[in-house]
Amino acid sequence: MALRHNLPLVLGVLRQLGVAPLIDSIIPPHPEHIVSAGRAVEALVLAILDGHHALYKVGRRLDERGMLPLLQPGLEPHSLHDTRLGQTLDALFGANLHQVFSAIALRALETYQVETPWIHQDTTTIGLYGAYEDGADEGKGPRPANGYSKDGRGDLKQVMSQG
Repeated sequence: MALRHNLPLVLGVLRQLGVAPLIDSIIPPHPEHIVSAGRAVEALVLAILDGHHALYKVGRRLDERGMLPLLQPGLEPHSLHDTRLGQTLDALFGANLHQVFSAIALRALETYQVETPWIHQDTTTIGLYGAYEDGADEGKGPRPANGYSKDGRGDLKQVMSQG
């Protein structure tokens, strides 16, 4: 189901969270680009929620919805072309997408005063094969050892950190 009637509301939330300035602080605007990375992300979010994922259609579809003047005064549909949007996606990936997402999520938690009474920690098991000296560099950070393994391979050494 497309949210086309709610696009101005969604843009308002993106603006309240300061998503575009946050992204522009991570991916500085280039003087030759009409649309900054932050504004391009706003356009992409709106297009996705409108049900259109093809990059070459974003400018035209948002123009049909009357969203271009709300995104940026004087913005033309051709300014949101697939090359510019693709460059934005590449830049987001290059800037560590997890870092960008974390910054936006933390801003949302702060803006909407969402309590976080728990902490989620996702761990990764790294299995090691081969011979390792026991007691080498004792007490200095990660060390190969046997222990609980999420993949059920307790027979393999894994990296353990002392905490």
